[in-house]
Amino acid sequence: MCWNTCHKGCSMNGTVRQITVATDPGIPYFLRVDFAGDLGAGFTLALSDLISAWNGEVSEDEVREEASHMEVPMERYVEDLHQALMGGGDGRRADDVDVYSFQLTPDRRQLSYHKMCDGVPVRLGSLTLQPAPDPFALIRELIRQSLKRNTNLVKENSQLLEENRKLKEHHAQILQELEHRVQDKETMTRDLYGRFVLVLNEKKAKIRSLQDEISQLRPTAPVQRKQRATSSEDDSPDSQEETFQDSHPSLEPTILIAAYTTRS
Repeated sequence: MCWNTCHKGCSMNGTVRQITVATDPGIPYFLRVDFAGDLGAGFTLALSDLISAWNGEVSEDEVREEASHMEVPMERYVEDLHQALMGGGDGRRADDVDVYSFQLTPDRRQLSYHKMCDGVPVRLGSLTLQPAPDPFALIRELIRQSLKRNTNLVKENSQLLEENRKLKEHHAQILQELEHRVQDKETMTRDLYGRFVLVLNEKKAKIRSLQDEISQLRPTAPVQRKQRATSSEDDSPDSQEETFQDSHPSLEPTILIAAYTTRS
């Protein structure tokens, strides 16, 4: 399965990306990986420095052999392979430390790819490179695909910028609405508190008025009870008899006092 065969018959799943070769860091290299369905089923590779071009191929058996050699599950190995060759973003961590690296032999016959683990390169695999039969056609194709990808990235970036602008506007509207709601709540709270204070003051004034009325009624209550008690005593039979006797005194003492005076 050579590159030309895959280019004509395979699904073009890969994209052209620029890589840095650790053994030749001063020269930019462009890498293209093509595969049908899954990297685990094998893939073809095209590499160019825009002067020369090379092709390479890795079979499904070689992929399984590498996964077995690393003692990792096939799915995990294919995932690392995809990240190394196709790039997950730009193949870098957030702190801009290379996650994957490439090495090329001086004769440009062997390309190996590695995963960086704690600063130590762990070999993921390698393939033998062959000079492309028509390097200029391959370079033109890589340039065309690079320009197409760049156009797509510019378009995608423009869409993301527009979406970001809309999100910012929506966010600003939400903040403005939230501020209005907060102001309305504060206004309503002040209004309710003011009404509550008015009602509370009215209740307090009513309570004080009732307390004053009660205080004024308390001194007269005993007097009224005493008057009622006195009136009850005056209405009793003994009291009525005494009253009658006082108003009609007996004449006998008067007669006795007069006789005593005559004898003397």
